[in-house]
Amino acid sequence: MKEYEQTPLWDNQLPIEERLDYLLKELTIEEKIACLTTGCPDVPRLGIQAFSMGGEAAHGIEARNDQDFNRGEPEHTTSFPQPIGMSASWDKELIKECGRVVGEEARALQKRTYQRGLSRWAPTVDMERDPRWGRTEEAYGEDPCLTGEMASGYIQGMRGNDSFYIQCGATLKHFYANNVELNRGTVSSSIDGRNKNEYYLEPFRRAIVEGGAEAIMTSYNEINGIPAIVNDEVQRVVKEEWGLPGHVVCDGGDMQETVNAHKYYTSHAETVAYGLKAGVDCFTDVPEVVMAAGREALERGLMTEEDMNRSVRNSFRTRIRLGLFDKEGACPYSHMGEDYVNSKEHQQVQLEMAKAAMVLLKNKKDILPLKPEQASTLAVVGPLADIWYKDWYCGIPPYTVTPLAGIREEYETSQITCNDGLVDIQLTCQGKYVGLDNTGRLCLVTGQEAETFTMNDWGSGSYTLQAKSNGLFITLEEKTNLIRAASKEVFGWFVRENWRLKKVGDAYEIKSWDEKPVGIGKDGYVELMAEEDEKVLFAPKIIRDGIEESVTLAGKADYAMVILGSNPVINSRETIDRDTIALPPVQQELAEKICAANPNTIIILVSNYPYNINVLQEKAAAILLTASGSQDLGKAIAQTLSGRSVPAGRLNMTWYKEDADLPDINDYDIMKGKRTYQYFDKEVLYPFGYGLSYSTFEYRDLQVDIREEVTITITVLNTGGCKADEVVQIYVRKDGSRVKRPVKQLKAFTRVKDLAAGESRNVTLTIPLAELRYYDVISERMILEDGEYCFMAGASSQDIRGEVTVKIAGGQAPVRNPFSFTKAEQYDDYENLILHRGNHGYTCIVPQNTTGSQGAEAIYKDMVFTKAPTEMKFDLCAVEPGKVTVLADGKTIAVLEAGADTEFTEKGTAVNIDSVPLDKNVVLELQIYGKIKITGFLFL
Repeated sequence: MKEYEQTPLWDNQLPIEERLDYLLKELTIEEKIACLTTGCPDVPRLGIQAFSMGGEAAHGIEARNDQDFNRGEPEHTTSFPQPIGMSASWDKELIKECGRVVGEEARALQKRTYQRGLSRWAPTVDMERDPRWGRTEEAYGEDPCLTGEMASGYIQGMRGNDSFYIQCGATLKHFYANNVELNRGTVSSSIDGRNKNEYYLEPFRRAIVEGGAEAIMTSYNEINGIPAIVNDEVQRVVKEEWGLPGHVVCDGGDMQETVNAHKYYTSHAETVAYGLKAGVDCFTDVPEVVMAAGREALERGLMTEEDMNRSVRNSFRTRIRLGLFDKEGACPYSHMGEDYVNSKEHQQVQLEMAKAAMVLLKNKKDILPLKPEQASTLAVVGPLADIWYKDWYCGIPPYTVTPLAGIREEYETSQITCNDGLVDIQLTCQGKYVGLDNTGRLCLVTGQEAETFTMNDWGSGSYTLQAKSNGLFITLEEKTNLIRAASKEVFGWFVRENWRLKKVGDAYEIKSWDEKPVGIGKDGYVELMAEEDEKVLFAPKIIRDGIEESVTLAGKADYAMVILGSNPVINSRETIDRDTIALPPVQQELAEKICAANPNTIIILVSNYPYNINVLQEKAAAILLTASGSQDLGKAIAQTLSGRSVPAGRLNMTWYKEDADLPDINDYDIMKGKRTYQYFDKEVLYPFGYGLSYSTFEYRDLQVDIREEVTITITVLNTGGCKADEVVQIYVRKDGSRVKRPVKQLKAFTRVKDLAAGESRNVTLTIPLAELRYYDVISERMILEDGEYCFMAGASSQDIRGEVTVKIAGGQAPVRNPFSFTKAEQYDDYENLILHRGNHGYTCIVPQNTTGSQGAEAIYKDMVFTKAPTEMKFDLCAVEPGKVTVLADGKTIAVLEAGADTEFTEKGTAVNIDSVPLDKNVVLELQIYGKIKITGFLFL
């Protein structure tokens, strides 16, 4: 036995905290500083080997090994559908199996290289309140119940079933209110108490308390003016209230960005010190910079060794539970080896999830399923017909199946024609053509030497160009101005194959991915130019019109399949939000023309976010949706089209009809902004929870029983002609509430599997009474409100098949005491306000727009004056002179004139006693004019 194995750190029989006590006594200050990174140093005397706490696993293990820190050959891993696709299955048991596969492959890869991550950065549980968010593919939808339940399944599968040891630890991303990519490193998300507690925190709570997540990652944004990395809710809520068992990391590079981007501190030492105090344990940043900051923080007295001890204790608690310090080899997961990677069983789980994630959006006259013997001729067209795209967090699977390949295999006796529906062009400039030299570099040539490019228009000005002569994409060579046909695929953190084209007359002005102009150099080469150089235009000459070719093929076929959708690294991805929910115009044109040419047109959307496909919903015979990412993408599509697999996926996001239905993407107030199915009050294209089947179902005998929890029973009958799954969804509505409550709110669901034709099955679902609570701004806690609750069972949020209203005994919100301090953030309603943390420890209300005469309003209901006040005092800071007008039930009772001040101070003003209603619930309104920050007020 090795000497260090005789120490308490390696003693499996000791309580874990005793093992950690020993570790903290033995580690030096410098070793503890090194542990503030996401790694840990080699400490041979203690048997500690350097080990990373990171690694991605959104829909499989990411082991591409293609970034600067891990260059090398890719390690193939099983690739599932994107998280948005897995969530669309509404199958908690199956997604748990997917998590198990991920955990097993993480273990197997760790066997190859000890430092491999066993605490993976997944799943992403940010709420997808806006379909334009660039990272929609990574998360689980717009609803906290669905997200929390599905993410918990994935987490539990990753974690394994042992009561102590962890197979693979899940790190939730990104805590919290992180739904905008533009300026994400500086923007502040304004979140009030109700939105925070009822919506944004709820999936994190579920995933930790119910799912057993090991860790969390903080987000890049500020929350009410506080960078997430120093948000003390990490310690107060995540660790102390929810009991997170493991550790907290910050997002990549965010430690330095707190100074460089947020400008919140002037030194990295402050970030490390106050980040530790706020609950962050490991800083995902350049290790040398983190360690230097840690040393400086200690020297300056900004933090203590005890602050570091808490961090080291948390990160090593995870490491011990991963079985890294087991003298007796008790960890049941340490044996997993190569036979677990890409096993046939893993591939089968992946295929089952790919099929379960299929969502049937339209099926006119039951055109689907399309049996192979029915389809003598098929036209399979579209830019996504014969391609499989990687995304930023994917791994490299052992094989991939494109839609066309899957359809060819499933419809092997059909005559299949195909076309990408794209245009081939040549480019002319300055009287010459664009060609390639012998290195693939673009240059001006004669017409006989012209290169032909396949152009793909992704919408919003984004294009890719692929040279026909060598099949390579035109790319901007890294760290140069040179442009070559040299890339095998469109992929990278910086997508250098994405060209920004702007139509100018019949020509294009071309810019690079980062908006630098393209022109002609002195030697005739196409390259980047300086901004001040004269603009150069490139005119296209059409060589092949793929749309017209596709229309011709479709017109001759029995059935047409049009495969459209998104590229996961163009127009919507990390760092890029969409500017529209419209399909790329060229894809829209292709689909409409095919629909006109063939009434049996089936649209297949391979997309990771919603589109406003209103016209296609009207004109297409059928529409099938799937997310990208599955290595068996094409097989799952084809088996669903043929009916070998019956679709039962359901939408996890509302599909809106137009861009105008969406408020500003930076507006995080889903209640006032009427976002998501919970509050949206207009007609939608497809509602949350929507999805069709090849069978039909009836819901019968809905019953609701209220005891310690709500028990719901219902009978589901398959009234169709085939075996199928049905997703039963339970929604709740509270009428007569003190506050605006959701139109309806998902509280339970289950996927009823393999229901045979004519078979009925009893379904029982339970809802804890605590999940019916709402956040009361007066008492600042979640309360169960007394009154009637309507429980609805349905096949979607708008397809309700039965409802029962029952009374539930609860409580009522208290009234406001005007003679106690009221926090300004405790408003019931507002206009033109944002929230920002004040230096008194309160969050203050701040007018969002102070231009012109526009004012801001904050409304406080149920203020009860038991006596007439004589004075009103504010805690405020006036950045510039302004005033606050106070109204009670619409009548002015006080006016405060505020002069400019640099500090928060207490300021008072007289109250018009005669205008104050006594002994009744009063609506108090603050009208704020000018740049005035208010933390609170009281009456005297």
